[in-house]
Amino acid sequence: MSGEEKYNFKIQHTINYELFDKKHEAAAAYEIEIKKFENYNFRLELSRHNFKINDHNPEAKFEKIAHAYNDALFPVLFEVRNGKFLLANFDGISERIAQKDQELRYKHQGLGLEYIRNNFFEKTGKDGYAMAEYIYSFELIRILLFCVEKPENDNNYHFNWKIPLLDNDVFWEGQKSFDPQTNTLKYKGEDNQNDALFQHIKTAGNAYQYPDTVTDQESVITTSITHETQYNTTQLDFELSETNIEISNSYCNYRENLILIKK
Repeated sequence: MSGEEKYNFKIQHTINYELFDKKHEAAAAYEIEIKKFENYNFRLELSRHNFKINDHNPEAKFEKIAHAYNDALFPVLFEVRNGKFLLANFDGISERIAQKDQELRYKHQGLGLEYIRNNFFEKTGKDGYAMAEYIYSFELIRILLFCVEKPENDNNYHFNWKIPLLDNDVFWEGQKSFDPQTNTLKYKGEDNQNDALFQHIKTAGNAYQYPDTVTDQESVITTSITHETQYNTTQLDFELSETNIEISNSYCNYRENLILIKK
């Protein structure tokens, strides 16, 4: 491959939520390196390093196992066509996963390992399409794809985001705007499927005895997504990219923040 360019970023990703009396706060930090190749096709290779949760390496047994499986996905190679990321190294990733799986099964045994293993392979082991869909669900990948797109104005731009608490994607419809004077890309959207989202909140709250009937006021959900990227030039050459997700309800408050900072 020729025409190689490199981009390095620090990632900060926080999720805080309250669901009835359950509270959760988590912060992940890591670094990525993106290699951009331009030859016959435009390709990106994404590597991930120094992954930490709440300022520590994954320490708990099952946390370490889950991280080891996911870490075997990297580096990921994408071919970029018409603004879409196409997984280009399925065979290489599959070989790494098989090797890591062998190592983990040699070191560990028990139902915990099998649960994590089965869940991971259910998402990644069927074929290249399944693996690609799992990788595309990563919030980082969605933001990189958004940044690589041509920066332009769009008053009806659709954006989806995986909400771990609800185990569901939320779909936003909003305004994407680009200011060529400041080289800044912005997005602001509101969820247009509040009824469906409310059902997911009820499902997530079942263990907390969510009431069978609620008042109109209690069923109101406020959601928003805001995004801003400050480019130096275009695509991956940016100084800062930040995304904020908010979901508010009488029984559920969810906040998520993802920041990419150029090193």
